[in-house]
Amino acid sequence: MAEEKKERKIVKVEKTEDGKTIKEAKPVGNAGGLRCGAIICWLVAICFEVLGFLLYFDKIRLPLPTLAGIIGVLVLDLIFVIIGSQLWKKANRIDPASKKNPVKFFLWNNMGVIVCIIAFLPYIILIFTDKQNKLDKKTKAIAVVVGIIALLIGGLCSYDWNPISSEEKAAAEAAITGEVYWTQFGKVYHTSADCSHLNNSDTLYEGDVDQAIADNKTRLCKTCAKRDNIEAEGIKLEDGEADE
Repeated sequence: MAEEKKERKIVKVEKTEDGKTIKEAKPVGNAGGLRCGAIICWLVAICFEVLGFLLYFDKIRLPLPTLAGIIGVLVLDLIFVIIGSQLWKKANRIDPASKKNPVKFFLWNNMGVIVCIIAFLPYIILIFTDKQNKLDKKTKAIAVVVGIIALLIGGLCSYDWNPISSEEKAAAEAAITGEVYWTQFGKVYHTSADCSHLNNSDTLYEGDVDQAIADNKTRLCKTCAKRDNIEAEGIKLEDGEADE
């Protein structure tokens, strides 16, 4: 019996005359699935917060010192908060909220920060205001500091520094029908691989506007927009990227 051939995913890689490597962008993905994944991660994070409460009140015990258990719970809490937030932000770039509803737009783009506050602030307040001396002063101070650091790290990682609205995405998709190009760590997409802002970039990614935005490249290079006479109304613009 002949062996079945395994399906292979072929990634298109091209070389331009100036030596740049152009890679085909990844598929956009499913916003609903990403949001479900985010919610699951956040629920797990809240479970770790509850576990922390149980540890603090000696309802359950681990074969670890109290402080080590608290720090371990906070670290796991932080990990799942951040993973959930990254999934949620990815979903927002695929299916962004409308600015016509400012409340939803704010909540949708700050959901990770809100969950982060829920996951850490009650715990910090509990330890800080404890009058029963569950922990000695030194241990209590360390636990509070670790909690505050986790809250700050989680908040910074969860905040969407580059949000886009459904109107801005629709405007970009309507104005640009061809392929666009971007770099791995940039925040801007370009309509030409020969854009001067990409001169120092050896590897470019190629795809449509939808793929670029899904990869967190939410702004159109201003130089490309001017060169191609692209109407900028409703489209997020940026000067461009150099040396990426």
